[in-house]
Amino acid sequence: MATAVLDSSGTAHPLATWSNTDAAPGFTLRTFDLSAYAGQNVTLRFSGTEDFSLQTSFVIDDASLSTS
Repeated sequence: MATAVLDSSGTAHPLATWSNTDAAPGFTLRTFDLSAYAGQNVTLRFSGTEDFSLQTSFVIDDASLSTS
């Protein structure tokens, strides 16, 4: 699973990457500082890849963006 922010020109900037070795028994809160993109239109991208033999499941719940 990878998370990236796409800036206003469409360039992807990785925020984090996880694998099944990062598994947790429940939900885990993740936060990212996006202040470098203040004033821009951005896109948050979540992507996942698995191979043909081993399932890896990731759940994204309640994604939000807070400003201050």
